[in-house]
Amino acid sequence: MARFRETVRTLLRERLLDAAFARVAEHGFARLRMAHLAGDVGVSRQTLYSEFSSKEAVGEALFRRELERCLVGIQQALDAHPDDLRAAVEAAVSFTLTLAGRNPLIRAMLTSAGEDGLLPHLTTRSAAAFELATTTAGAYVAETWPSVDPVARDLAVDAAVRLTASHVVQAAASPEESARRIADTVVRVALGAGTGTGRPPAGTVPG
Repeated sequence: MARFRETVRTLLRERLLDAAFARVAEHGFARLRMAHLAGDVGVSRQTLYSEFSSKEAVGEALFRRELERCLVGIQQALDAHPDDLRAAVEAAVSFTLTLAGRNPLIRAMLTSAGEDGLLPHLTTRSAAAFELATTTAGAYVAETWPSVDPVARDLAVDAAVRLTASHVVQAAASPEESARRIADTVVRVALGAGTGTGRPPAGTVPG
């Protein structure tokens, strides 16, 4: 019985977050109201407040969930090209730019700015998200392409994260074209920086 109740609560929480995301995407976080959220899901305000103590708590949970989904998507994009660093970077960046184009929370995370009061103190959260993304990507590259020099690896990962964020702020081309340009730059950094003692991983030299 306890497991059933926990499952029901988890499903309710996800429904509430789905409804919150839909409202934030359409109207902005500032116009999100707890009463409207409860009505969208068909629960009482008391039930809603038992899951989320405030509107800010909803924002925190929603931001965290979307960030986790973004990181999972990036990981899957990288995993699809284990033997080609350039293709892996291009796939991961293209996924991120496309997602940011339709997800206001991810876009706010990458640009450190929320429209219409999306989330308070967003700069702090964005900095933490940047650090997490950089650390995760660095660890992945170190494990998958150990021949890349550590100094070059860190520079390349930092370049990938910052260039992706800059293209979210001011898109100069389609996500696909931007991803190709960023991938070219990242690979040049990965192969040209550091001590140059590592053997370049397969498929990384730009054509």
